[in-house]
Amino acid sequence: MPISPVGKGDSRLPARGFTLIELLVVVAIIAILSLGVGLSAGGIFARPGAVSAAERLVQADQRARDRALLGRGTLGLVPGDGGWAVARRTGTAWQAEGPALTLGASRLTWEVAGRPYLPGLNGPREEVPPVQIAPDGGSTPYAVTILTGSQRRICRAPAGGPLACE
Repeated sequence: MPISPVGKGDSRLPARGFTLIELLVVVAIIAILSLGVGLSAGGIFARPGAVSAAERLVQADQRARDRALLGRGTLGLVPGDGGWAVARRTGTAWQAEGPALTLGASRLTWEVAGRPYLPGLNGPREEVPPVQIAPDGGSTPYAVTILTGSQRRICRAPAGGPLACE
């Protein structure tokens, strides 16, 4: 029976396990894939404040237009100092739909149909929302000025189009 030299395995025995290099390569591939998935999905690597107040407002406007279009009904936007609430027309009345959108530390000033709209003076409980979005996506023209610290952004929605910021 031949004896294997010192430091050499018996070539007749099958190799067991993985080498250190193989394990390191697999771990590196898994790390790269998880980093790519995390960055593309936003996941745990996204910062909560990464989306600006203007972007959140534009996204909320687009969601409201989509809901009006898909629901084939008129939606209303009730402006506030820090955001807005969405209302749906049910028959002859307006009913609040979900929680109000708030933009944290940002302060908003509104202009509806070419005139200033002051949420505190116009009242939060109006029977008809000042901004209405029709089932075809058109809306009452409005503009929003967003004040966050020393930054100021103006967003406008023409009568037939979505909200866009400067």
